[in-house]
Amino acid sequence: MKPSAVLLERLGDGSANVRLADNIREEAREGEKVIVYDEVVFTLTADRKETAADIEAEFAAWWAYGSAPEEAEPTTEERLEIVESVLMDLIGGAV
Repeated sequence: MKPSAVLLERLGDGSANVRLADNIREEAREGEKVIVYDEVVFTLTADRKETAADIEAEFAAWWAYGSAPEEAEPTTEERLEIVESVLMDLIGGAV
């Protein structure tokens, strides 16, 4: 069964899981037909009210959004460096 290009599932807290499928095609593998596709998955926060139709209308933009790498959390060392820098700026010192 071929997947929908856009699948949006609202959750109880108002947020939504979004699954986009692109390049959907049938291929023969080991004598059987299988559906192959590219996929991106992301979450919309509860304040976002887009519908599946809205996302489908701007599919390329949403694909780019869902494909963008998530920004990595800073390491403990990076966080401490930031805190140290801010504190030094507040007291007028230099590191």
